[in-house]
Amino acid sequence: MPHPASGWARRQGERIVKRIGNILIVAAGLLLAACSGNDEGKAKELLKDFYQAHQTAHPSGALTLKELITFRRFLSVPLFDLLKDVSAAEETRVAQSAADPLPPLFEGDIFTAYPAGASTFRIVQCDMQERESSCSVELIFSDAKLKSPAKWVDKVQMTRDARGWVIDNIEYAGGAAPLRSGNLQETLRKLLKRDTPPLQ
Repeated sequence: MPHPASGWARRQGERIVKRIGNILIVAAGLLLAACSGNDEGKAKELLKDFYQAHQTAHPSGALTLKELITFRRFLSVPLFDLLKDVSAAEETRVAQSAADPLPPLFEGDIFTAYPAGASTFRIVQCDMQERESSCSVELIFSDAKLKSPAKWVDKVQMTRDARGWVIDNIEYAGGAAPLRSGNLQETLRKLLKRDTPPLQ
């Protein structure tokens, strides 16, 4: 016949194991939340640095070599390759039409929905996933010529690579002209397609 004390000890042991299990679950949840918060912080930090560099560079049209170098660290490989290809196409276009210049492939700031670019920015919120994230960024362009500042929200799509978070695409705000619709990668592909001569 089992001793009554052995049953009590077993029940106590089960309670302790269950309590430790619950503590571990809570600890894992807190760790994941901390990692997620830290992850969002890193994504926002990259965006902040990107838009600060953007305000300094004031890009207009296809990027110059200097601008490509400036923005490289913020961008995914596919997005950077598209920007580089458009810049190369623009250089070729200018060289081949020196006598009778063609209009540029692209006019205005390619990184924002507003052609004139942005004077200030504010990261509104981010939707974080494990491998991808999406951040809404409020942008404002103010100028003495404008009666009131232009304000809009672009959505920045981010992805992870060996460097951490990088910008993979920008969804333009769309809406009333002159705000652009569509997205950055789509725009770049259209520019490259437009610059390709038709097959003979």
